[in-house]
Amino acid sequence: MRGVTLALSSGGARGFSHIGVLKCLERYRVPILGIAGSSMGGLIGALYCTGYTATMMEELAHTLRRHQWIDFSLSKMGMVRGQKLLGLITLLTRGRQFSDCRPPLKLVAVDIQRGEEVVLDTGSVAEAVRATTSIPGIFSPFVKDNRVLVDGGVLNRVPVELARQLANAPVVAVDAGIDMSPEVRSVFDILFQAFDIMARELRRYKPLEADVIIEPKVPNAREAQFTRVDDFIQAGELACEEKIQEIFARMEGSA
Repeated sequence: MRGVTLALSSGGARGFSHIGVLKCLERYRVPILGIAGSSMGGLIGALYCTGYTATMMEELAHTLRRHQWIDFSLSKMGMVRGQKLLGLITLLTRGRQFSDCRPPLKLVAVDIQRGEEVVLDTGSVAEAVRATTSIPGIFSPFVKDNRVLVDGGVLNRVPVELARQLANAPVVAVDAGIDMSPEVRSVFDILFQAFDIMARELRRYKPLEADVIIEPKVPNAREAQFTRVDDFIQAGELACEEKIQEIFARMEGSA
């Protein structure tokens, strides 16, 4: 039994379900040989690959408050400046570089000027997380190496091919889902709804080709609802539990 690599999707607050998946995999002692992440999946993957267990991430998710990572801005580029988020992630990852990550990590962002996917796997982990979580219209883009970078979910919600590059092992994709809310009440709802519409179309034309696909079921989970941590984590655990025998079968077949 060798292990698996993970492809963790974007999904805003729904991405807390990735923690539940990791809790399940840890409980069954499934070796994780690498993680590729987009947006919220990139954040969870970065924490795991810099030394956090799923339980530690669950505790962190319960203790963090918005004022610790939100710094509203008058910038024309986004409502949130993102410096607080960068500082917080730098602190949490202890300033680690990609070369320090165990298991190895790859994140994906998008160059918004060129319309190109950008793979982030060298240099500062915190800067890469800041880039991949830059939701257009909400967070100001992150400028790195003369590229203006935004959320990886714009082009690659679930980076399966990146995960496949990390090890010769089955790829387990975790898709935190798409939430089409029937009502929009604020500018944030409008932005998230537009993002989800785009994600729905991406999924229609670019189906996942992973060895195992985990899809946590969290009803009525608008992306901005960061108060439902337990619901999201439990959904991830349950969804992984349903697929655990399939994961073991894939691992045995690749041994």
